[in-house]
Amino acid sequence: MKHLNRVDGDTDRRGFLKVGAATAVLAGTSGAALAQSVPTLEILVANALVSGPLKGILEEEAKCKINDAPFQSSTDVVARLVAPGGTGRYNMMMSHSIFSRGPVLGPSAGQEKCTALDLSKIPNFKHLANTFKDDILSRDGKVFGIPVMWGYDTVVYNRDVVPENDPYTQSWGAIFEDKYAGRIGWFDTAHQMIMAAGLYLGNKQPEQMSTAELNEVGKFLIAKKKNVRTLWTSFAQGANLLASGEIVVTFGAIPVRYGLQQKGMPIRSAWCKEGVLSFVQPAYIPKDSKNQDTAHALINAMLGKAYASRLSTVSGYLSASTLGAQDLSAADRQAWGYGILDGSTKHYPLRMPPNLQQWIEVWARVKSA
Repeated sequence: MKHLNRVDGDTDRRGFLKVGAATAVLAGTSGAALAQSVPTLEILVANALVSGPLKGILEEEAKCKINDAPFQSSTDVVARLVAPGGTGRYNMMMSHSIFSRGPVLGPSAGQEKCTALDLSKIPNFKHLANTFKDDILSRDGKVFGIPVMWGYDTVVYNRDVVPENDPYTQSWGAIFEDKYAGRIGWFDTAHQMIMAAGLYLGNKQPEQMSTAELNEVGKFLIAKKKNVRTLWTSFAQGANLLASGEIVVTFGAIPVRYGLQQKGMPIRSAWCKEGVLSFVQPAYIPKDSKNQDTAHALINAMLGKAYASRLSTVSGYLSASTLGAQDLSAADRQAWGYGILDGSTKHYPLRMPPNLQQWIEVWARVKSA
């Protein structure tokens, strides 16, 4: 009897172990299947673009998990793309079109660093605003990068000190002329500052300025430097200067203005009559990356209504999709900067000058003067 009990008990134990092993196998299989059906995409984009609810929208629509690497700058993104192994490190990347076109496309056909996109997998491409058609990264009828996000640099000011409706405020002159002398901030960057000054001085295509014209802009900046309280080098520094009241008007990027507005400060963007400096960031898929179908789905989701309509309120940046402003009032479209799309807000693309080294040299003279 004891023997029978021992055998029955051993049978029960072995049966239990079999069931347990089978359960473990099934659980492992289920987990593996889940991992395969919901891949993780390694992306390198401005982190604000996948912050808060934006990340959830993208993960739900693209059926993936997103791991966004720390973003430093567009030039850093491009450097990572062209570095050894860079075409397989990330599943999707984004950077300013002016820095991206050459590295993404390479010197000639067949030397592209990124995959030709299958537009049938990106049906929301049809919603791309006409304003940004020139920022599509393409060659020989193939599309390698699609604009997703855009923004602008302009004069940023404290509305409690600088009157919003003063025509003088709505001009690049606010950061150059004497009116706010001693309370002006400049961004320590040759490209944007010289572009802004060139527009203010009446250059229709500042990126094409001759050496003589460039030197004149340099002389102008040196003459106006006496009005400048300080030059700042990071968005955080620029925001702190405005928040403390040390400066009341500055060359400003969206993160400077938007971050302070979120804290309830009376900071506004000017719609410079000479044109705000606009920029666009296309999304592209490195040619050796995995999960390219899912990366296509991610780009499609970024151009879709759920994401596009929330982008500005969450990050301060704007959507290249016409769906982004579709439900906004006219006043809200104007406030965010979507007037650029219908021509009611003047803008000038932040283009790269062919003689950038000369611009850097001129800016160095300005700083040392």
